[in-house]
Amino acid sequence: MFKLTCFAPIEPEQLGKALKGIHFKQVRNGFEWAIDGSTFRIESFENQPRTSLEGYRITFNCDLSGGLYLFDLSLGCLGAYVTGIEFILEHPSMFHANWMKEMRKRPSFKMIDARGLFFKDGINIVLVNDSVTIKIHSRKNKKLILADCIKQIDLIREELQPNDFNLFSFQRDDIA
Repeated sequence: MFKLTCFAPIEPEQLGKALKGIHFKQVRNGFEWAIDGSTFRIESFENQPRTSLEGYRITFNCDLSGGLYLFDLSLGCLGAYVTGIEFILEHPSMFHANWMKEMRKRPSFKMIDARGLFFKDGINIVLVNDSVTIKIHSRKNKKLILADCIKQIDLIREELQPNDFNLFSFQRDDIA
């Protein structure tokens, strides 16, 4: 699941009115668009910054192009800028020790802390319990280029995602 932190020059009440026209539903702490098990959720920060911008947390579990499209449709067109992106990678057969072993055998991952903090190509990889959090944050007063950063995170996710498919165990019944 991807999580985005962004800021936009629109109040949550006004955002709710704008999102109703594109089939977002108002839920307890924000707005949600859901179909076929995929969700895109926008939540306002409880403690807002003291600037003219409002803070929002966006979570989505749909595919990347769908998530980028819904971001552009909802907040992107309103001048929102993203300051943080993270992805939480979980796998039922992987535990903290397994993830540590996997990270250590890859020379492209630089270990920052032996408890599970790694760095690769400007992206932080943090082992938390039995999951991996891949995250990137902007520098102070800078914004991230959303599409590029999500693609970078997705490349690391693909590299770390355990492959459950075993080519040699696949058998076909119609072969001799």
